[in-house]
Amino acid sequence: MSATNKQGKMINYRMRVTLNDGRQMTGQMLAFDKHMNLVLADTEEFRRIKRKQNKPAAPGASSTAQTIEQEEKRTLGLTIVRGAQIVSLSVESPPPADPSARLGKTGSGGISSTLGAGPGVARPAGRGAAAPISLAGPAAGVGGAPPPFPGFPGFAPPAGFPGAAPGFPPAFPPGGAPPPGCTFLPNRQRTPAGDTFKMAAFVKAVNAKIRANPALNYFCSTHFWGPASNFGIPIAAVADTQKSPELISGPMTFALTIYSATFMRYSMAVTPKNYLLLGCHFVNECAQLTQGYRYLQWHKWGGKEKAGLTGAVEAGKEKAKELEGKVEKAVEKVKN
Repeated sequence: MSATNKQGKMINYRMRVTLNDGRQMTGQMLAFDKHMNLVLADTEEFRRIKRKQNKPAAPGASSTAQTIEQEEKRTLGLTIVRGAQIVSLSVESPPPADPSARLGKTGSGGISSTLGAGPGVARPAGRGAAAPISLAGPAAGVGGAPPPFPGFPGFAPPAGFPGAAPGFPPAFPPGGAPPPGCTFLPNRQRTPAGDTFKMAAFVKAVNAKIRANPALNYFCSTHFWGPASNFGIPIAAVADTQKSPELISGPMTFALTIYSATFMRYSMAVTPKNYLLLGCHFVNECAQLTQGYRYLQWHKWGGKEKAGLTGAVEAGKEKAKELEGKVEKAVEKVKN
């Protein structure tokens, strides 16, 4: 049985989750995904905090600080826990017999929750840090005050500056130059980071198009280009079979024979089978075996001696022809 099926049987169980920062959360597991992101209901957070406490000392002696570790509990309610932060997951208690018991209603049996039903409150599940200033109040333009003047919190900009009320003073007409010492930047500027992001998005879109087409996906993969680039070896080996056997290297021919035989086996062992790689090394194997036979024929089986004898006979025939030509010229001179 797969781990997903086992995890699916734990739905509605009350689970204890240990996070990588030492915190523990207990709650009823409502859902999960393949990344182990969990949705917990009625979640309670437990964390241990070390605090320094001054220990009273004897009169006249200096006080000493003592570190005390305390466990704090916090109620979070409905929580989504990222799977990347989970260290361990264990069952705390079985699910309630009646699902309505989770909301504090009476049921036929099972374990009831001590948390009462309510509208719910959204809270950050962090380490207890306060929310940033930008999130502390309503967003600008949605029931809140206008944004503060840049660089001067709480200072309202005068008329004519960005963020001020419509209208321009008489000395600052629309489209005119800014006052001395003021420099306005355009609303949108191109930055290297923005260009890099656009380029990365473009490359990702092109790659997705290629991967969606089976033919292009194969043509742009190493499954194709690996064997294609190796075809230079068998082509060169076939061309070498037309040259003199004196040029053949025995150790290199033996090494290439073992190399091609090994990769012929490898091409059929991978998934999917790489028939192009098989064809590449099959051609090279045949060429190297031919070269090996020519090498042995030349060096071990008398090929060199036969070639030398044949060369001597051919040289004798050429000398005989030259001598015959000289004799014919001498006879012609005598006749004349």
